[in-house]
Amino acid sequence: MKYQRFRLVPWLLIVFSLNLLLSACQENVNSPNRGSSSTGNLPVTSDIPDPVKLKVMLFGDRPIDMDQILQKFEQMTHATLNTTLQFEFSPYLENEKKMMLRMSTGEPVDLMFDAPWTKHLFNNVSMGYYQQLDKYFNNDHYPGLKKAFPKEMMDSNTINGHIYTIPLLDSYYDPPAIAVRKDIRESLGMKPLETMNDLTTYFDKVLHQFPDKIPAVIGSRGIFRLGIPDAKGHSDIRLAPMMSDSFTGGIPFSVALSKDGKKVIGAATIGDPDSEFADFPAPFNSHDAIYEHFGTRVQFRKYNNANPLSSEAETALDLSKAASQADTTLSGIARLRQDLQRVNPEADYEPFLLGSQAQRDMQPASIGTTFWANNSLVIPVTSKNTDRTMKFLDWLFSSQENHDLFELGIEGEHWVMDGVGGYKLTAESPQYRFPGYELTNHSTLSRIFTDNDLKTLAYLKWARNNESYYQLPLSGFIFNSASVATEIAKVKPVMLQASDLLMTGMVKEWKDYAREQNKKWRTQGLDTIRQEVVKQVQAYLDAGGK
Repeated sequence: MKYQRFRLVPWLLIVFSLNLLLSACQENVNSPNRGSSSTGNLPVTSDIPDPVKLKVMLFGDRPIDMDQILQKFEQMTHATLNTTLQFEFSPYLENEKKMMLRMSTGEPVDLMFDAPWTKHLFNNVSMGYYQQLDKYFNNDHYPGLKKAFPKEMMDSNTINGHIYTIPLLDSYYDPPAIAVRKDIRESLGMKPLETMNDLTTYFDKVLHQFPDKIPAVIGSRGIFRLGIPDAKGHSDIRLAPMMSDSFTGGIPFSVALSKDGKKVIGAATIGDPDSEFADFPAPFNSHDAIYEHFGTRVQFRKYNNANPLSSEAETALDLSKAASQADTTLSGIARLRQDLQRVNPEADYEPFLLGSQAQRDMQPASIGTTFWANNSLVIPVTSKNTDRTMKFLDWLFSSQENHDLFELGIEGEHWVMDGVGGYKLTAESPQYRFPGYELTNHSTLSRIFTDNDLKTLAYLKWARNNESYYQLPLSGFIFNSASVATEIAKVKPVMLQASDLLMTGMVKEWKDYAREQNKKWRTQGLDTIRQEVVKQVQAYLDAGGK
């Protein structure tokens, strides 16, 4: 998946009114039947159920052949589910705005995407917008869900002890990567890139020998995870070096703990003075130790396209001019390769992982994770078809055939099987490019694209192995933003704007800029949020959390 940094639009006032309108919902947030069409499970019967239309909201582009897949689904399930699916795809910000508006007006939505990285999931749960789904898992009436989502997986994806999401993941981490033009690298006489020094050498050679090409094409989040510090071996700090790593209501506070993990030392963020970091464990006891990667981005700016914050400019870029696509993930390279080879059949991409050197070397226990799913589905409280929605998901995850239909399309047309658990693309594959991370990604059902190079296949296998991970501290902590919702609503949009510029290296004097912005955030409630973060993390530790 290619995650993009999206800038907010002026609809935040809607959120304020929404919070007030739905505040009455909070007292009932623990009721497992809120929004459900019944108080129990669907009866096991041979009768065809009444027809129902489920409204599903996702973001991105609607696959061209989506109607073919839905028609086949209805043919397969008329006598069992008798369900029609109405998919609505919108650009991310538009989709986000529609979500909030429809929940505020009570317009029913039966299924939609939300995830920790959007920075809305935990806030929306705390506001009572999503239904509890505990009863649908480990339930013999939903055998597909019971098998696909075992207890240990769901235990790692609970909020305040309850299930609010259907977790979507084919691995706990889709390693951020740069898609390097293999053919250009070989023409420069270079061996495969293995270290960061190799990468910068490649970019420098492209600049000098191929002046018509862009060494590293980026989008609005820059080279994702470039220069991010690694805290492996530290149980006394949880880093949040950029917005998407925030676990505190969308504001990226890095939180330091005592060596025994029982006391909060402090919480600090981008642009804070060094005094806020003074008591942090070494080597993270200064601002730059955590946030210097913004300076690295300034240094890499010479390798990038001119207007990374313009989606129109990014779309208009000539694919053949990119010596690398520097904002993708390991699983995203396959589709990029297909696009590239339609333009130039002799060209190819190869991966360069942007994590630590240990990750590039595929070492065990080298990826930090909370064991939360990267992405997930939720059912809003406005839905009146919860049982039927969960029956559809039970069907979807009950067999390889059902899952393949939605994730890959029609077998033989959009894709072909290649060995056990593998697939290859066809000439029709671009007609059905479904964003699996929004509905279907699964650790055992999602097939691996076998036309990848051997190194990518090895990386994919490594990322699906649980032994490749270590658990981050405070992994079970869930921040409740209700008491500081007003302050977050003020700070977050301006912080996002600053983040766009910092992540793309657009501000040369990045440190001065970060300090200036930090002063503004403080006038809008940053320190109030900070105090609440410290208070809640300490309460979590006092209750036995780690």
